Amino acid sequence: MPAGWFPPDSSPAPLARIPSGPLAADSAVRLAILRSPHIRAALAEVGIAAADLWQASTFPNPVLDALYAFPASGIAVSSANVGFSVVRALQVPLRRRVAAAELTSTELRIADVVLRVAVDAQRAYVTVQHAQQVVELRRTAASAAEVAATAAKALRAAGNVPALRLASEEAAAAESVVGVMDAEGELLGARAELARLMAADVPDSGWTVPARLADPDAADWTLAIIDSLALARRLDIGAARESARAAAATLGLSTSFRFLADGTIGATFEREPDGRFAGPSASVPLPLFDRGGAGVARAAAVLRQRVAMHDALVVNVHAEVRTRLAQVRNASQRARQLRTVVLPLRERVLAEAQRHVNAMDLTIFALLQAKEAEIEAGRAYLDALRDYWIGRAELERAAGGALPGGHTR
Repeated sequence: MPAGWFPPDSSPAPLARIPSGPLAADSAVRLAILRSPHIRAALAEVGIAAADLWQASTFPNPVLDALYAFPASGIAVSSANVGFSVVRALQVPLRRRVAAAELTSTELRIADVVLRVAVDAQRAYVTVQHAQQVVELRRTAASAAEVAATAAKALRAAGNVPALRLASEEAAAAESVVGVMDAEGELLGARAELARLMAADVPDSGWTVPARLADPDAADWTLAIIDSLALARRLDIGAARESARAAAATLGLSTSFRFLADGTIGATFEREPDGRFAGPSASVPLPLFDRGGAGVARAAAVLRQRVAMHDALVVNVHAEVRTRLAQVRNASQRARQLRTVVLPLRERVLAEAQRHVNAMDLTIFALLQAKEAEIEAGRAYLDALRDYWIGRAELERAAGGALPGGHTR
């Protein structure tokens, strides 16, 4: 086993610095991967599995037994025996095969952990973008509500609106301020989650997310394509497959050596009152009570368990792909309907309301209500964009990598 698996210096490497200023989505993902303590802890498992492979590839050391006895009378007795575990040496190829499969399974499982962190970072980044734009919309709505309350107050002073209308508009303006506070609180929470994933310290707060949520791309995927990609590329499925192979190798090891669990050969030297004696020695356990059946049964049960876990994971992956693909399609359809139909209609309603207000056919309150409806349609569109990009990241995770066609944020 190469010594490169084990770093000569165990001190932690310096973390990648979080820069101040605009932070792109791919930069946030990279920082989350490079700075994550969870990934560093998981990578240590690879070193542990590599050490196990190294140990499994090493022949056992010879064992030296020595005796020197002091009798009450007569000549002292001494003996020495050097033994070597032949059975352990014969097991090295099979043990190495088991450890190699376990190492591969660990590497795939840790790679899947890295992919999960990347998806979490993408989700958090999209959530920050969404929260920022929602704050803008809420502030616009609050400004419109404040204008309505001011107008109602002036009209009430002139005796043109009842007190009920003034109270309603003032209450709506006050509630819109609370809406801004809620949106700002959600933005703070979203930034805190992204900072957590990037393992940001308290001074690392100068980063910003300037980008706005993009429209969904035009790519579409069939269930058969995504499902086949998932089965071929999913790292957790590969890890489960390698784990089952390790269990199968363990079963082969247990079966091959069920009647010969251990055994040594060596050389013996003894010095007794009758003289000195030297010759070969051997020790072999007699399988009278323990014939290795329990070990074989256990290894077979572990193999059945790991095969079943692999099959259950495949079933879950099928279901996950169907769910994620349906979510992406639904969010894309909602976003398209809102962008191409609802928002243009709301803009048309607002323009018509403005025209009627100018002609004094409607009050300013009708115009402000049309503006509020347009803002709510914008909020629904932002929600659809958020759901699409988060769902797309989750679909990439379900598919085990980048999706064919389209583009990645």
